[in-house]
Amino acid sequence: MSNTLDLFSSIPRGDVRILFLDTETTGADPSTAEVCEVAFLLAEYDGFSFTGRKQVFETLIKPSVPIPPEASAVNQISNKMVADSGKAEDYTEQIRKLSDQADFISAHNLPYDYMILKRQYPSLFNRFDKTMHIDTLRLSRQIWQEIPSHALQALRYRFELDADIVGEAHRALFDTELVQSLLHFSFMQKNCKDLQNNWDSLVAYIEAPLEVKIFTFGKYRGKLVEDTVANDPDYIRWLLKQKWLSEEQPDLYHTILSKTGAKK
Repeated sequence: MSNTLDLFSSIPRGDVRILFLDTETTGADPSTAEVCEVAFLLAEYDGFSFTGRKQVFETLIKPSVPIPPEASAVNQISNKMVADSGKAEDYTEQIRKLSDQADFISAHNLPYDYMILKRQYPSLFNRFDKTMHIDTLRLSRQIWQEIPSHALQALRYRFELDADIVGEAHRALFDTELVQSLLHFSFMQKNCKDLQNNWDSLVAYIEAPLEVKIFTFGKYRGKLVEDTVANDPDYIRWLLKQKWLSEEQPDLYHTILSKTGAKK
């Protein structure tokens, strides 16, 4: 299944083009998972206003390994469905036509999709560094810090983001359009209005440190960071000396710095 819609031909370019994307894959580990469906939506903006001009490409892909039933249970894509589809590399040029035009890329939990796409399409996605990433998962955590879930489908129902979207949840194109809808809804919030239509400011806002409330690893896994800072300062001092903390857990690193008053 593939579809390309070109509404850009012979039309003057707007300020910015965002490549919204989603992958359905063979597994949860981005270092080994392969795509079995991809969707890309290249959308044009003047400031934060969508011009309505877009290009779309979506396709099923036959991975080099069978799709596990656990993955099919999530994405509803079976090995039978992809049996007659091309391999990932067969669609390089169709994807290139969109990716080459993009100023930014956007997805929900973008690091996951980006790691896979960069591995499977290195000639297309290596150029998109962190200054060109718009992760709507992290954006939602910045704007709505107190809600219980920032999963895309939870946000879909919380904010009724799917009113104008046709298709099935967890399929690539549906979720890609949902990401765009979430971004548009985010623009209506004061946090984004204060950015004055500046995309670089949006990226900086998204990447600003988030407060981590609970440890997700180590001997204090599941415990409040604030309590651990107060009750075991020796462990916190040791943790801050570990180089991997700032590289692999930057939000936790900044949270501990803010709660201890320690310097970088």
